[in-house]
Amino acid sequence: MALDDIRGKPVRMHLPDGVLAERRDHASREALVRRIRAEFSDMPGLSLTLNQASRLLGVDPMACARILASLTHDGALRRNAQNLYVRADRFARGA
Repeated sequence: MALDDIRGKPVRMHLPDGVLAERRDHASREALVRRIRAEFSDMPGLSLTLNQASRLLGVDPMACARILASLTHDGALRRNAQNLYVRADRFARGA
């Protein structure tokens, strides 16, 4: 019998009725979002590309892109003409 002939069984996860499996850790994500906001708040002149932000913050590039996009959508950050993420003026005034 060859390894190619072996068929595995699908793994099933039994959860109580009404319970959804959640992969994301929302508390950790919110802490990370607060940390990124604080970085831009503490350093008003900070301007970063996505890759620079990912490296500086120690966050996976895809996750960093989602968080920066969310902060941009919320008005905390903006992207300037050079495609750098910077603190939005509204956020700089504390509004």
